[in-house]
Amino acid sequence: MIRRVPLDEPNAAIKIIQEDGGVILTGFSSIEEVLRVNADAAPFIDAIINDRKSRSLPRETSRCTLLFGRSTTAREVWLQQPNLLRIINHFLRTVSVPYNDANGTELVSDAILSASATLDISPGVKAQDLHRDDFIWQQTHKAEDGATYRVGSDVAMGLLVPGVKTIAANGATLVVPGSHLWDDTRRPKAHEAEAVEMGVGEAFLFLGSTVHAGGANTTAQSRSVHGFFYCRSYLRPEENQFLRWTEKDIRGWSLAAQKQAGYVLDNPYLGHCTEINPVDAFPDNSVKF
Repeated sequence: MIRRVPLDEPNAAIKIIQEDGGVILTGFSSIEEVLRVNADAAPFIDAIINDRKSRSLPRETSRCTLLFGRSTTAREVWLQQPNLLRIINHFLRTVSVPYNDANGTELVSDAILSASATLDISPGVKAQDLHRDDFIWQQTHKAEDGATYRVGSDVAMGLLVPGVKTIAANGATLVVPGSHLWDDTRRPKAHEAEAVEMGVGEAFLFLGSTVHAGGANTTAQSRSVHGFFYCRSYLRPEENQFLRWTEKDIRGWSLAAQKQAGYVLDNPYLGHCTEINPVDAFPDNSVKF
């Protein structure tokens, strides 16, 4: 069974993730916040659905990408919660001492946003194939010695926040607990995959090495879920949002959000543009070097 723990118990959440590969966080959001994010995504989802309808195409999974920039509530409330960041950075923070630093000064960089989207899973949508999210970075896996998780072995994490009550019948995410400890030769059996059933206000946080899949929606109603995905700071994000947002857009974000999205330099100068913060390097700033 997928275990639950309150978001305000980050140490317990970390322990469960290390053992199972993921955990349901209770008390993640208020219902009002979920409704606001649902509303932020709705115009983009509706446009896709209406376009398919106008062309007599069947409904499938519709995606509102770039959700981080499109939803203030998601960006500035959900994703800035200290306990959430504490858990994510326990697994994805990178710490090192440069070879040429005689003083032993540590460089520390936290996780950054890789992608964000709302998915609207229509009735009749079939289940995904079981997979690991870190395949996009061509990660390979060796079985963990003694079935004990090694902190630092993962490069990514995912956070799923249901927009509606999520059950097996409407396509709840399927996850294989403990699969983050498997090597690439092991394949899950059908009975090993469990549905991550959640109420509105909960969230599922999991490692990029955990085997999972979107479930089949066998009901007459669509299911919405908001997904936020993180990677280590030195990796190329899955979603290239840098060409989408204007300087005015970015200036309206908190500094923490700007840094999460890669618009502020990481330690010491990772991600620079003309040797300054990308947010300060938009063409209309007339920066010339």
